[in-house]
Amino acid sequence: MAALSILDLFAAQLDEHPDRELFTFVDKHGKDRARLTAASIARDAADVRLFLDSEGFAPGDRVVLAYPPGPEFIVALVGCLMAGVLPAAVLPPDPRHGRGNEDGFVSAVLDCEARAVLTSTGYDRLRKLATVAGAVTRSGRRWPDIPWHRTDRLAYDDPEEGPREWHRPESDDEPALLQYTSGSTGTARGVVMSHRNLIAEAASNAADYGLVPSEVGVTWLPHYHDFCLINVIMNVLSGNLRIYMLSPLDFLRSPGLWFETMSRVGATETHAPNFAYDLVVRRTTPEQRARWDLSRVRMVMSAAEPVLARTVDTFFREFAATGLRPETFCPTYGLAEACVSVTGWGRSRVTVDPEALSLGKVIRVEDGAVGEDGAAGADCAAEPDGARKDRRRRAATYFGCGKVTKPGSRVRIIDPDTCEPCGPDQAGEIWVDSETKALGYYGREAESREVFYAAVAGDTDTRRYLRTGDLGFFADGEIVITGRIKDMIVVRGRNHHAEDLEESVRLCHPDVRPGGIAVTAATPGDGEDRAEQVVVFVERRDAATDEATAEEIVAAVRHRLRLDHQLTGVTVVVGPKGLVAKTTSGKVRRRTCAQLYVSGPLPEGTSVHPPADSRRESGIEVSAC
Repeated sequence: MAALSILDLFAAQLDEHPDRELFTFVDKHGKDRARLTAASIARDAADVRLFLDSEGFAPGDRVVLAYPPGPEFIVALVGCLMAGVLPAAVLPPDPRHGRGNEDGFVSAVLDCEARAVLTSTGYDRLRKLATVAGAVTRSGRRWPDIPWHRTDRLAYDDPEEGPREWHRPESDDEPALLQYTSGSTGTARGVVMSHRNLIAEAASNAADYGLVPSEVGVTWLPHYHDFCLINVIMNVLSGNLRIYMLSPLDFLRSPGLWFETMSRVGATETHAPNFAYDLVVRRTTPEQRARWDLSRVRMVMSAAEPVLARTVDTFFREFAATGLRPETFCPTYGLAEACVSVTGWGRSRVTVDPEALSLGKVIRVEDGAVGEDGAAGADCAAEPDGARKDRRRRAATYFGCGKVTKPGSRVRIIDPDTCEPCGPDQAGEIWVDSETKALGYYGREAESREVFYAAVAGDTDTRRYLRTGDLGFFADGEIVITGRIKDMIVVRGRNHHAEDLEESVRLCHPDVRPGGIAVTAATPGDGEDRAEQVVVFVERRDAATDEATAEEIVAAVRHRLRLDHQLTGVTVVVGPKGLVAKTTSGKVRRRTCAQLYVSGPLPEGTSVHPPADSRRESGIEVSAC
């Protein structure tokens, strides 16, 4: 008997409400430019399936989807699922701006051994005009000689074609699609997601977030990113909501377009990483917000990067006039390898001693959830006033990201070095086992066994777990995320999370660009002169910043890191916008920044400021895990 696929859920929508709008695409002026109903998706996707069949594609063959934001991507994705062809969604290189993100694209094409690239007519024309084909990438790779097929001008005269003709998976664990990770801590890998994964995730999302077909969402998330592809697009196809989609570029140019659209359509939910809530406060005015009605919103999801208390508090304070309520805030934890959510609807704030946390210990200082007056929690109530004030000054506040609610799931905190369970007051690596755990990385069997099928040492637990690479602990039954193993910097035996250091730098000087900060460990020099350093990358707000201002920024960075983290002897790199390397989804690529510091080239207008006497000042012993 054939297994179920996500298209079975889509077919139910097609039978009951064929003309219901599922996807609406919004232009840069805030106007609806295109719509997709269940019937139109079924019709156009069937054409894609017939085309793939006519070209000799077989179930299991891989294709890369290279589309700008728009309906063409949705149709091609469903067409591939109908044909049993594995689609890999990636960011297409921008032909207008020369060489930029083409390395990641070429890497994905080669990694998944794609037979072809599917694209739209508009993008293919730009690609040919820019003579991208045959070009050499920044890293020296040549573009693969691979067919490109346009899918938006197909027309087959077969009115009987529809989702009933789709490929039927032979088992629940048959691969359905490839999701390429963002590569924020290394080379992007193709996560193999099965039909079982997709159906289980859709069911879990519906139950955990109360999703129903009448739910109305607005998103600007990149369609190729797991946050959007799985938690938005697949949810829409499954009947969990309808969605209004903005281009990420339009959002970045005009952040207010996001909430203006939500107000116009009466949205009930939205989703974004932490930085977006920061950006929309800075780039909108009180007058704009006063015009928006967000009183119908019941869920404001934050995921894909650390959730910062300062960002959340500022956002809801500045958006109070819109009718948006703080209780709508929904911190969520997930990753592509878990397809995609692990926990959601976090409700607690946990404030801990960062010095203890740097040693792997969880000592709670006070809970932000206790009250707005900042009253201390029980763990520090007996301390002398002076000690309590000092501990509060140094306290670090984290959001809980929800409890484990997926049926059959288990999440554990494990020592990443010994693979043994951590105690209740210890932080460690987050290990996950659930029905949505992906099959592995495409073509990387050894790495997949190590990452997706890890065994707990010294324990009777026989499950095999996904090693997330994320660090955290449990508090009040919720998972709390503190950082990533590969982004942790060890100085004199103390663990410093890069995100915590970056947050301290963020507000240290008015000329520091908030989205342009990275802290990493780098090892320049040769032979005996090689010594690992803590390096802080800072982008300037003003491209015309003079040398004196750059020196002020450097002094402010060092002062703040010394005050907040007792960290000295850092090298500061000050440069223009674009200095900090990022993934296609906007995550900081710290390892790439370290490589640029060691080997170059750094952008024009960049200045490097090593400590005056690094040996005397720091006595530093650094290790980036």
